Parts: sequence; C-alpha cells; structure tokens
Amino acid sequence: MSLLYQVLEPLPDASGALGRARALLAEFGEPEDDPCPGVGPAVTAEQFRHARRYFTLGCLTRTDGGSLRPAELGELWHVISRTGALAAVHDYGADVELRPELAEAWPLLEAAGLQVELRAWDTPPFPETDEHCTEAELDTVVRAAGPLELGVYWYAAFRGLPSSKLCGVQLCLNSRWSPSGGTVPAPGTHAVYLSIGTRNRDVADTWLKDTGLRLGPALWGW
Repeated sequence: MSLLYQVLEPLPDASGALGRARALLAEFGEPEDDPCPGVGPAVTAEQFRHARRYFTLGCLTRTDGGSLRPAELGELWHVISRTGALAAVHDYGADVELRPELAEAWPLLEAAGLQVELRAWDTPPFPETDEHCTEAELDTVVRAAGPLELGVYWYAAFRGLPSSKLCGVQLCLNSRWSPSGGTVPAPGTHAVYLSIGTRNRDVADTWLKDTGLRLGPALWGW
C-alpha cells in the first residue's frame, strides 16, 4: 500500500500537468518503468462526444460502483433503450455502442449518477489498461484525451527513501484522487501526486518536508 500526497500548485492545463509530473520524477527519483496511462469514463456529454472520435464501445455503469438496476431508472432507461445503443445488460452494467443518439440521454444520465466506461482495447492511441507506453507515445495519448479523464503513473525509486516499493508519481487529468483511494471525475481539474510506499512510513514525513513542496494531506493510494 502507498500514500499519495498532492502537489498543491496551479496546473491549468493537461500539458502543464504532464510536464510537472515529469519534472518531479527528474528531481526526486529514477523511473523504474515506462509510464502507464489509463483512460477514464465519459461522465459529461462533452466527454462522450469527444470519446466517439476514438472509441466505438463502452459500458454504462454507476459512478458509485454499485449494481446497475434498469428497473429503478424509470424513464431514463426508456430513453437509453430508444437510442438503439444497448448491446447487452449485466449485473454490473450495460454494454453500449457509442452511437451519436446516446448523447440524447444527457443530462439525465449524468444526473442519475451514471457514466460510460470506455473500452480501450485496440483503440489507438489509447493502450489497454495497465499497459505501459513510451514517453513519446504518452504525449500523443495526452493530446488525444482532451476533456477525457486520464490517469498516468510512473513507478520510481525516490532518492533518500529506503524502499522503492509503490513509490512514484501519479498524474490525474480531469480527475482527482479520492480520500478512500481511486480517482473520481473532475472535468477541468488536473493534479499531480507523490506516491510513498508505506514501507517508508518512519522516514516519509522528514523526506516530504525536505522536498520543499507544499503538499496536501495523505490519501490512501496504490
């Protein structure tokens, strides 16, 4: 397990946030692997329209992670059904085609706490979940993401810490890290976090203070 500490400074755009994450890596550690990006769900109509440039399939799920219960959605479910986008319904969600008609379900869909998880299999330039890419490929992914949520992590050995396990940098584009762990959508908000593995708990406070950075409170991380 690790603890994440947000670097508290303005990050107005995605490219600037990406540059800041890379600068932190260069200043405090050595990357142990290539970056690993993952695209998040479409929670707004703008994100959905942008996602259609790259994705054809998705899964309609609840933002709180609960089971999707079509019978409880009432008229919204009829609106979704009329779009012709439904492919299959499961306990955890509903497979959908990203047809333009599905945009008719907003803003009712967003108000009901639903989202469209995007399927990144074979969808250039987005890699599969937990698949690493080169730094040059990451630049392309960030440009393509636009308003979509994008999470990127780099495992790194931070100089001055005894253990490198679960240490590194987490970049959250159009999202933020929640206190309970994991990202939550936050369109237009970008954040960078330092991840410190709990094996370094005894020296973490001193190490973090020595960075000279203004940091947020500890959040449960990876």
